[in-house]
Amino acid sequence: MVASFGRLRMLLLVVAITLLAAPVLSLSAQDASPEADGSLLGALGLPVLEITVTPDGVERPTEIVAGPQLLVIHNQIEGPLTSTFAVLPDGITDEQYLEAASSEGPLPDWLGDAVIAGGLDQDPGTTASAIIDLAPGTWSVVLTSDGAEVAEPVLQLTAAGEVPDGATDSIPTDLVVNLGEYVFDFPDTVPAGPQIWQVTNSHTVPHHLILFGADRLYTADEITCGLAALFMGTPPAEDGFVPAAFVLGTSLISGGVSTWIEADLEPGYYVAICFLPDPGGEDPHAFMGMVDSFEVTA
Repeated sequence: MVASFGRLRMLLLVVAITLLAAPVLSLSAQDASPEADGSLLGALGLPVLEITVTPDGVERPTEIVAGPQLLVIHNQIEGPLTSTFAVLPDGITDEQYLEAASSEGPLPDWLGDAVIAGGLDQDPGTTASAIIDLAPGTWSVVLTSDGAEVAEPVLQLTAAGEVPDGATDSIPTDLVVNLGEYVFDFPDTVPAGPQIWQVTNSHTVPHHLILFGADRLYTADEITCGLAALFMGTPPAEDGFVPAAFVLGTSLISGGVSTWIEADLEPGYYVAICFLPDPGGEDPHAFMGMVDSFEVTA
């Protein structure tokens, strides 16, 4: 069984077998807007795309300047909020996009032809941020919640103007995380503390990065064996990894797309997993080898 675009983190916490393919997970939420709280992303001086979601509607611009944006979303509804930004393939409507984002089942085949720049997933009453890169054109923004009604679930946003070559080159990056052909390329060790990560999908199908805390380094076999037991509802092997301590994640991003997130990891061990299947498929990329484990050092 495959899950919707929604809250994989919550599904993991209740050990649900429907967690196999939720493409959007949350970045670390913040209590204040990033430009005001001294965060690394907020200090970059990028154009700010600010969206406030309330029980009555959505406050947001309808047109922005194309290029890299500091996405800032204030979630003021009573439930968690998931957002994704996409340029849809010809013939695919916003209603089809919303249906795909809201329903359980395999990811639709057309999702592989969409350009999805990322988005956020956040708890009620929080502000979250990431850098997304919006090419000129019309973007469809889908807002969904597992716990509350969203008054305006589909938005249209126009990114206008030309984007100069190298527009994202000025974004300082402490770590480049490549999402490759069913692999992550984390180094063996990562320094602790605040960092900006550039997460780039160099493959041809959508991926995401979901990071969990761990008690030690795990092999790929130990990770996938633990996940297989979880999905089957059977007790995991003694050496199998069971996801529990969610740390951070990225939204679904298409092939050739990058997003930038702020990570602030404590020393210790971590496990990265991609739970997505290929569009039209059911097997999570984790079972194709898209898992990794690394140590964060002081």
